[in-house]
Amino acid sequence: MKEFVVADYDYDLAVVGGGPGGYTAAICGARKGLRTVLIEKDALGGTCLNRGCIPTKSYIYDTKLFKSALSTQVIRGTEKLTLDGAAILNRKRNVVRTLVSGVAGLVKSNGIDLIQGQGVLQSADRVVVSKTDGSVAELRAKNIVLATGSKPAVPSFIKVDGKRVQTTDDLLDAPSFAGKILIIGGGVIGIEMATIFLNAGAKVTIIEMLPDILATEDKDVRKEMKRQLKKRKAKVLLNSSVKDIAIQGTQVDVTFMGAGKEHPETMTVDKVLVATGRAPVFSGIDTEKVGLETNGPFIKVNAKLETSLPGVYAIGDVIGGMMLAHKASAEAETVVENILGADKTIDSHLIPRCIWGLLEIGAVGLSENEASKSGRKINIGKFPYSASGAAQAMGHVEGFVKIIGDVETGEILGVHIIGEHATDMIAEAVTVMKMEGAVEDLYEAIKPHPTLSEAVMEAALDWNGIAVHLPRKPKR
Repeated sequence: MKEFVVADYDYDLAVVGGGPGGYTAAICGARKGLRTVLIEKDALGGTCLNRGCIPTKSYIYDTKLFKSALSTQVIRGTEKLTLDGAAILNRKRNVVRTLVSGVAGLVKSNGIDLIQGQGVLQSADRVVVSKTDGSVAELRAKNIVLATGSKPAVPSFIKVDGKRVQTTDDLLDAPSFAGKILIIGGGVIGIEMATIFLNAGAKVTIIEMLPDILATEDKDVRKEMKRQLKKRKAKVLLNSSVKDIAIQGTQVDVTFMGAGKEHPETMTVDKVLVATGRAPVFSGIDTEKVGLETNGPFIKVNAKLETSLPGVYAIGDVIGGMMLAHKASAEAETVVENILGADKTIDSHLIPRCIWGLLEIGAVGLSENEASKSGRKINIGKFPYSASGAAQAMGHVEGFVKIIGDVETGEILGVHIIGEHATDMIAEAVTVMKMEGAVEDLYEAIKPHPTLSEAVMEAALDWNGIAVHLPRKPKR
């Protein structure tokens, strides 16, 4: 923490960027007694609230409801149902408006000065803001947090027109779900977008240049997601790459090189969605002049999230790693503690990953492959949703819970859940791992019945060879 005479500075803390990381840092700082300013050029909440996490989930839940209504066997006349795109868009906008207003209220109630404009770091204690009203302001702060987020990463040869060739920014503000859709990228964004389109009844093709979709997830989870995509008649082209995109009137011709092919192929679709990841945003900073070190396209930070400039910190998407809102929020809290003199770090091993696909995915820790390579002797516990009374009653019997643990110590190395409410269920595993609990702790705590949480308990029991609702197996 830098020591300065208070009168020399406008603020104790200046936060550039009002997304989950930025506004959390501002609120935490203000509540700790720091004179705080938050600088945001667009709407509060950042990509997550306005163009990412929240709008996407709104669309996923609405289209999932539509798909469920069409496929249910207990309601008659569902063949007449249609999807109202305008209503879906309106509900999404209302959800976003409510949450943005809530963040604005929190900022105000905590006495944080909010400046609408683009803030650019000029030195270790100075930020210049080009305000939305056209004026320019220069602020001096003891400590600065850069939380400027990311944007869709689009390959240079792809020209996005916002209609026929879109990024998620375009789709989420003008939804059109019909026809043949090509999604470039089989990562988290691509799989979630495929879920929306498939639920809505579109024909979907996914092109992924890597050997598999969801490359960071456990092999069994990837296998199950591919099975779900195949079941819904989605085409998944792995080890394939797009070479050219040409808009032809109301359609798009896509030239691609398929796996093992000697010559390119062409497909014609109604829409292309580019889901090739995200790129950090801090282009306004003259990093060389300021002395801000980078790590490839990202801002370089140490374990305490401090940059090469003393008193200047960076959090969230601009520093790379997992681009997750909850990671950014955790980093925000950590940074404020460090500004106040603490020596806190974040254990990235305990950051959960959540994906809202055709089946939800919740995961934390190591995959089976990673755990095997760690040199430890491991054991696997697994429990299928189909053996869960709650899952049967809900009609959601696909998926499983998988637990990886160290045989000698009982340490939980990784938990992977794919199925209904997996994104909620993973929280229990994160908590137990944070408390340095063992696999046994996941089953010794009594679970309510009938709930999906029992599947976590049964998977932990299976790790020890004693699952109640699975056939008996030899002791390890």
